[in-house]
Amino acid sequence: MNIDVDTIASLISVITCIFAYMSFLKDKLIRAEEFGQLKQKVKHLEDQAQSNEQRFQTIETKLNEIQTTLARLETSVGNLLQHN
Repeated sequence: MNIDVDTIASLISVITCIFAYMSFLKDKLIRAEEFGQLKQKVKHLEDQAQSNEQRFQTIETKLNEIQTTLARLETSVGNLLQHN
């Protein structure tokens, strides 16, 4: 069985194309996995940011309550000092 040079070259070209396509698919799969991981990280960070925002709102509310209480206390102390 004799195989000429053109046939061998064609076979090598086909095999090379197959390997290149497989490499392309592998890279595409890797990029898809990385993209999925990035989407997961973004979702986690968004959830964390929302949780932090709620905490900051709670802290702000409590600080406002403290300021109100201090203002009342200051007024009461001022009234006491005026009566004495």
